[in-house]
Amino acid sequence: MPVQIVLDEMKGHCSFVPLAVVGYCFTRSGLLQPLWSALEINMKVYNHTPEAKLQDVVVAIMAGCRSLAQVNTRLRPERALAAAWQRSCFAEQSNLAQTLDALNRQHIDQLRAGHLALSKQHSQLHHHDWHQPLLLDIDATSLLASKRAEGSRKGWVSGKRNKYCRHVIRFTLAGYHESLLSLLYPGDGHAYEYCKAALKQLLRHWPWSKGQRRQIIIRSDAELGTDANVSYILWKGFQVLMKGYSGRRTQAWVKRTPDASWQVDPQRPNRWAAPAPIRLRLGRRLDAYLLRWYNAKQQLDHATLLSTLPLPVFDLWNVYDGRGATEVEIRSDKSGGLKLHLRRKHSFTALEAWIVLTDVAHNLLAWLHPWMLAGSAFEGFGPKRIVHDLFPIPGRVVFEDKRLCQVVLLKSHPYADEMRLCLQRLLNTFDLD
Repeated sequence: MPVQIVLDEMKGHCSFVPLAVVGYCFTRSGLLQPLWSALEINMKVYNHTPEAKLQDVVVAIMAGCRSLAQVNTRLRPERALAAAWQRSCFAEQSNLAQTLDALNRQHIDQLRAGHLALSKQHSQLHHHDWHQPLLLDIDATSLLASKRAEGSRKGWVSGKRNKYCRHVIRFTLAGYHESLLSLLYPGDGHAYEYCKAALKQLLRHWPWSKGQRRQIIIRSDAELGTDANVSYILWKGFQVLMKGYSGRRTQAWVKRTPDASWQVDPQRPNRWAAPAPIRLRLGRRLDAYLLRWYNAKQQLDHATLLSTLPLPVFDLWNVYDGRGATEVEIRSDKSGGLKLHLRRKHSFTALEAWIVLTDVAHNLLAWLHPWMLAGSAFEGFGPKRIVHDLFPIPGRVVFEDKRLCQVVLLKSHPYADEMRLCLQRLLNTFDLD
């Protein structure tokens, strides 16, 4: 008997059941409304409003689509997922691309204002005790671009010279894993040239008081640690924990430092530190230390660590090493879960929209930890594992009069039983059970 191959609607089937429940909670509760409240896009509307299409882009990012082209094959067939996000169906990928291309500078400012309004409602900063320090990481990364793309210039991309790229300066709340702001700049400059302008824009979005700034520790690697940048950060009233930019000055200081000045780390005997032989004068009290360690090639490396914190040098070094978590998040958003490095648009503003919407998706995933994943086996999962391991659990979602009445997870999936409890916790959080 020949094998029969037929087409079927498979009503209720969903390849992303957890993402469907997340979308149901977000849209039914109106959580995303602040994001679109300031947006005014004058476009012809046929089947999908501009706000609905931008929401589709956020869903595409959270579903792990490598590009907008994957929307047609990965999202468009998912009618149950679309219904959970209050959509009859997801827009076609060309419509999404045209919407991004139609955005101008004013629209980007409105979208950033919406992201700010959303963050101020749900950011975990609301629960921060301002008597305790807060780590704010500044990180620079580069995105490859075509030669003719707007704002694309030859620059430095992760060890590669003379590649056409654009730069992104990103501010991340360490510990809370939230992205406060990501800004796009042309690729022909160095990242340190954009640090001051980026910090000014951050302070327009988040006008912290002087008392709050004294509790905020700005942490960054040597790429942004020029004297001018450090002096500006100190002038604005922040604490500093950064590596110095000048490698030549570091080597000169190393030559002037006697062997007796080097102290060995009691916890890690392959690391040494010494006070800098000269005190830097950058407007406020600032301690400078020389660091020495063996790199992966078993060669001695040196760096300068700048700090305003009253801690022993090896404690400062350990706090600085926590920057690795931010770099992991950047890599996760680029090459991992959110695939930012694959977002290439000719229009500079279209790529900015991609970046803002990626920040939105990043923060939504971060907020899922207290709302849904806290206390579960998935509590330590980052964006990459949430997108690739948790959201693609198949099953069925059943609606009655647009109300979610049943969620079925594939029993044989190894995460199904634990995810059932997490989804119930999420529904309880939004009081939608």
